[in-house]
Amino acid sequence: MSVEKYKLFAIKTTAGQERNVAKILESRVRGENAEVASILTLPDVKGYIFVEAKSKEVINALIQGIRHIKSRPAMPIDIKEISNHLVEKLIIDILSEGDSVEIIAGPLKGITGKVIRVDRTKREVTVELSEAAFPLPISISVDQIKILSSRKGGAS
Repeated sequence: MSVEKYKLFAIKTTAGQERNVAKILESRVRGENAEVASILTLPDVKGYIFVEAKSKEVINALIQGIRHIKSRPAMPIDIKEISNHLVEKLIIDILSEGDSVEIIAGPLKGITGKVIRVDRTKREVTVELSEAAFPLPISISVDQIKILSSRKGGAS
């Protein structure tokens, strides 16, 4: 039994279409049970998606006919080239007043709102719920929210 290692490949896409291409690629991988370990988009790297697969041929077969893919074949790269982009940032560090968030845990799960205050020492945010009939600020742990859009210009 031979054990093949997965390799990382970069696929050039239209800038701004990375997530769409990744979603199409994901559906093809699931449909064909292709030997793909991961599909990665990096918010700081525009115009590229990264795919971890057993071979270049697997990726080239999957990307056939997908709009917004700019270059064929996929380019093999070393993980060291993108490792500086893979550092996890704590949500409390990137959260700011005015950000749009969704509550992802607790009794208010699924409700969206706008951040009106960030308390970094308590790791809490005060959110004004957008679905309430009147302004209703609540304090919630940062572990129970995800950022939908940021005033700084990016979504997480």
